[in-house]
Amino acid sequence: MKVFVIATRADRPFEEFAPLMDKEAKQALTFMVEDFVREIYSRKDGKGAILVCEGESEEAVLERLSALPLVQAGLLSLDAYPVGAYRAIEAAAKNL
Repeated sequence: MKVFVIATRADRPFEEFAPLMDKEAKQALTFMVEDFVREIYSRKDGKGAILVCEGESEEAVLERLSALPLVQAGLLSLDAYPVGAYRAIEAAAKNL
């Protein structure tokens, strides 16, 4: 199942984030190598990231992402949205 995750940084001073940023990046890259996180984008508003994940359920994705150091430190919150193909695609394919 594909799950979009919006990660939002807590409104805290950068100094609280700084000691964890290298560990956070390493864990995110490990997730990508494992094909768990398929895509990751920085939010242009500077408030976090958007991730495209693969997992058995929304809950399973959130549980796995709880290993991120910023999540563990309470500095990053996660909102997950399971998604599927746009419903018009199937209808359009039947008309080919």
